[in-house]
Amino acid sequence: MLIQKYYFSWIDDLGAVLFPRICPCCGNSLLKGEDILCLHCIYRLPYTKYHQLKFSPVSQKFWGRLPINGAFSYLFFRKGNATQALLHNLKYRNRQDIGEKLGMMFGKELADSGCCPAELIIPLPLHVSKQRMRGYNQCDSIARGMHQYLGCEVSIESVQRQVANATQTKKTRMDRWTNVETIFNVAEPEKIAGKSVLLIDDVVTTGATLEACGRSILEAGARSLYVATLATA
Repeated sequence: MLIQKYYFSWIDDLGAVLFPRICPCCGNSLLKGEDILCLHCIYRLPYTKYHQLKFSPVSQKFWGRLPINGAFSYLFFRKGNATQALLHNLKYRNRQDIGEKLGMMFGKELADSGCCPAELIIPLPLHVSKQRMRGYNQCDSIARGMHQYLGCEVSIESVQRQVANATQTKKTRMDRWTNVETIFNVAEPEKIAGKSVLLIDDVVTTGATLEACGRSILEAGARSLYVATLATA
C-alpha cells in the first residue's frame, strides 16, 4: 500500500512538471491543494461585497427601469485588473472552469447571506449563431458553479436570444437600449411562471441587456427577479 501511494504521488509530481497548472491571474504554478486560482490571487481579487448592502450600486442601475428584488456583482472590473484577465480567459479562451470556480465562490457568498432566495437560475443566452461560433455560452458555466451552493434549478432553454445584435462595447447608453429592446423571447414560460428567478451574466455595464432579458422574464410571469453578475464595470 505504501509503495502504491508513493507510485501515484510520483506520477502526480511528474505530471505537474510536464503539464504545469498555471494560475490565470498571476501566471504562477498552482500548488497542491490549489484549484484553478492560487490562494494569493483569490485573497487579492477586487471583491465588491455588494451582497452585504441593502441597496447595491448594481441595483441602482435598474431603478425606475426594471422592478427587481436585488442585483449583485461579485468583482470590480477595470482595465488591466485581475477580473479583466479572468473574464477574458473565460469568454475567449474556453476557460469554462474559471466561470464555474467563480460561480461557486459567488454562489456561496449569496447562499450564506440569504439575500437571493431564487428557485430558478437563467444564464443570459447567446444567439445560436454566436454560441455556435464560440462553442459555448460563458454564462452557463457561471450558473453551474452557482447552482452548487444555491441548489436551485438551472434552465438554459427557457429564454432565447432571437436576434444576433451587434456588440455593445462602443455604444452609448441610449444605443445600448435600442440595440437590445426586443431581442429576447421566452420559449418555456411554464418553467418561469410563479418562480423567483436569478438572471446571470458575466459583467454589467449600463444593464441594458439584462434589463431587456429581465423584462421578458417578468412578463412571462416570474414572481420575483434577481440579477447577479461576476463583475461590474
